[in-house]
Amino acid sequence: MTWFVNYNLDHSVSVTDRGLAYGDGVFETVLSFPQYFLQLDDHLSRLYRGLYSLGMPFSADQKHELSLFLDERILPMVQQESVVKIMVTRGEGGRGYLPPQHCKHSVFIGLLPAPDYRIQRDKGVCLSVSPVPVSTNRFLAGIKHLNRLENVLAKRFLSGSDFEAIMLDSEKNMIECIQSNLFWFKGNTLYTPALHSCGVQGTYRKALVSASLNFLVQVGDYSIDTLESADEVFITNSLMGIVPVIKVADRFYPIGVNTLTLQKIMHTKGHHGVV
Repeated sequence: MTWFVNYNLDHSVSVTDRGLAYGDGVFETVLSFPQYFLQLDDHLSRLYRGLYSLGMPFSADQKHELSLFLDERILPMVQQESVVKIMVTRGEGGRGYLPPQHCKHSVFIGLLPAPDYRIQRDKGVCLSVSPVPVSTNRFLAGIKHLNRLENVLAKRFLSGSDFEAIMLDSEKNMIECIQSNLFWFKGNTLYTPALHSCGVQGTYRKALVSASLNFLVQVGDYSIDTLESADEVFITNSLMGIVPVIKVADRFYPIGVNTLTLQKIMHTKGHHGVV
């Protein structure tokens, strides 16, 4: 595991950094291979969108500096399938919660081993329904900010037999899983929850929804009962690709032809899937 702090090889962080004190920042995890990063443009776009939403946008020069460092310093270090984690905080300063008027960002970049999800992609996984709700906040909706306590708590409640848990909002609508986005098929229609007021807009979710598919895609508000009539269920994120779901609570599902077809389509389009 290798870490860079403000583009220097280092493992230290100031105890007064606002990312440590308040979770005042955003992060991305990018699947990386020798000679290329997967979906890097989408990850950086979400990173910059998150920084803008938090009132600490990157300048054009800062964007160029980050991209150049990833290409010229990090990419040559990638010798096998790996994960590049990028965290950007508001840095130090401010009085209490009040941020400084002009922040000096802290940039943390780590190169880590990639998790292996081949068994899950092939065999499918079981989900539960988390007792921990997702907080609704349109100011934070969609971005991958550093305040992940809800996900930490949900992970603590996850039983050993379940790979993931579906998280609901205060209205009992399905939003996402702890670390992935949720999809299901009913007939030839592909459904996924809307993320207009909470949740993370996953880069793989974006690629899947915007891909030229032979399926009608519906995005909306759905209760957990909707899955009772689902034909196939799967989850996604940029590290695992498409992972079939074979059980949600007490309801079983097949690994269906539509899910398998999507795995092949997304792999053909250059997205992580069946490798």
